[in-house]
Amino acid sequence: MNSFKRRTFLKVIAGASFLGLLPSVKAYGKGSLDNEHVEFIQGTHKLYDVYRKLFNKRLDLKPRIIALCKTELGIQQAVNYANEHNLSMNIKSGGHSFEGFSLNNDGLVIDVSQMNQISLNNNNQLITEPAVRLAQLYSYCLPKGRLLPSGSCASVGLSGITLGGGYGLFAREFGLTCDYLTGFRMIDAAGNIIDSDDDAELLWACRGGGNGNFGVITQLRFDTVKAPTTLYQHRFRSFNVTAKQAAALANKWFEQTSELPEHAFSAFVLNGKTLTVMLTATQHDEKMEEVLKQFDQIMDKNAGLNPDPIAVGIQYYYGRSQALYFKNISAGYYESFDDIEECAESLFSQVVKTPGMVFQINTLGGKINNGTRSKGSSYAHRNANYLGEAQFYWDKPEQMESSLESMEKIQATLHANDVHQHYVNYPDLNIENYESAYFGESYKRLQKVKQRFDPENRFNYSQGIKPV
Repeated sequence: MNSFKRRTFLKVIAGASFLGLLPSVKAYGKGSLDNEHVEFIQGTHKLYDVYRKLFNKRLDLKPRIIALCKTELGIQQAVNYANEHNLSMNIKSGGHSFEGFSLNNDGLVIDVSQMNQISLNNNNQLITEPAVRLAQLYSYCLPKGRLLPSGSCASVGLSGITLGGGYGLFAREFGLTCDYLTGFRMIDAAGNIIDSDDDAELLWACRGGGNGNFGVITQLRFDTVKAPTTLYQHRFRSFNVTAKQAAALANKWFEQTSELPEHAFSAFVLNGKTLTVMLTATQHDEKMEEVLKQFDQIMDKNAGLNPDPIAVGIQYYYGRSQALYFKNISAGYYESFDDIEECAESLFSQVVKTPGMVFQINTLGGKINNGTRSKGSSYAHRNANYLGEAQFYWDKPEQMESSLESMEKIQATLHANDVHQHYVNYPDLNIENYESAYFGESYKRLQKVKQRFDPENRFNYSQGIKPV
């Protein structure tokens, strides 16, 4: 097993303890639940609203207790307390679940947000705690010349994105984040410490089988690759597009991106009536030049961006870090334009007439489709070449109802056109038959893993893995 240097953990937040509000956990011989390993926060606590805050402001969940855990022992104490008091458990790290699956109502939330240590050993293996954020990941690894391919949103937690798969600008060239997961430590539903070095099937399950299902991850171990030195960026735009024009340009985009070299990534982003085609690459070659030439001919504007050192270039895609009102859904996996050709104009007509709505398609393929990796992971959508997502952002709570109705129309259009496979890290409660949509043929095998580590389904949420 790999060694893991632990930091000197912070003591309980000054003045934040609330002795006597909860019964003591006798197994640990404490007069109060709070100690240097965990702090239990209830609704009367001044920090309760701070720690129940999610990235998505439309969600308002109120757990009975938030266990702010700082060590593995703290997590064990929290699990023990939940079991003694028959509370369901959810796990919160980055708080980015689109449907708030990291919180619950009237249960216990295990918050690991303060567990964010990161190190790189002499074998270039990355060892992290669960709450490392992606901005922290890149700022730590890239100056050392190493890369763990992952997403780009700065505030997303590494553990969550890894357990669901993890794609981004570098996935076509190197593969998914979960492909680099070599091992981890976990506290199961009984409070036991489990190491995946002793359980290959658990490692398989956590390479793409979703998060919050089997236990609380306390440490992750990853292989890394040599970091590229440069990120080339290109943005093409067309303005005041109609739905028909957007569909025609989407057809062209699919055609051109089917020829992308593996070191390149592209996104088709329709935001209202403005279409942006984004391309990034870690190299420039003749094939890339030909693709760029084609887009220069069909789009209104070429932004003409200069290449940047990779540590600088990645920051352009960090996104906003503050909480927002939004609805973001998976819009399905596609093999080619054929999968949405019949409904593309209908989809895009809803977008161009609805301010605040975005429809985006991202390139997959490349190393993600590696057949050897598919045997070692539960990620179920290796054959897909594209992933769609729909987004809606608004400013005021009273805009939520109409915004959600608009998104439901997008979902209905996709469903009526047989788009049924979806990305587990983009969950949505409206997705029917989520078991097959997210997990495909892996679901029954994942259930057996769930049965071993959480037979009573103590870690549960609306679209989680259920025991056999």
